[in-house]
Amino acid sequence: MTTRARLETVVISAVFALYVAFALKLLLFSRPPGSERSINLVPFATISHYLVSGSSGVRRFAFGNVAGNVLLFVPLGAYVSVLTRWAVARTMLVVASASVAVEILQGVFALGASDIDDMILNCVGGFIGILLALLARVVLKDAGRVRAVVAAVSIVALPVLCFLLFVVRLRM
Repeated sequence: MTTRARLETVVISAVFALYVAFALKLLLFSRPPGSERSINLVPFATISHYLVSGSSGVRRFAFGNVAGNVLLFVPLGAYVSVLTRWAVARTMLVVASASVAVEILQGVFALGASDIDDMILNCVGGFIGILLALLARVVLKDAGRVRAVVAAVSIVALPVLCFLLFVVRLRM
């Protein structure tokens, strides 16, 4: 492995670690323990409630919740794909396992709503990340170029992640 490839791997790994820290902060540490506990095990129940609600406030919250659950897991799928080069199924297993673990922890410690719809949306986000990594491999036709692009995007994302992780207070 060349020095450049090692440096790219260090950059990607460091920004991935910051992403994981931000995701944990958002998902597990943004609410006081015991502040909320609800569990939904019926697939699409929450999403269908959002769709039939006539309230504009509920629709705004719904959009943020749905988009947030999807967008938060896109980097997980992409980073795991680039760092490991595993098959799609194995990477999806990592994404799904992370989502299940978060929902279980939220339920056990009353840190939010444990919802199977969140897991579905998280997996959709992770799958989009995996597809983006695969698309990059097809377009760039070289694993070294893919790493270079991901490292460059990671460097651009670094100030945003640092701001979100260290400056923004996430109390929901």
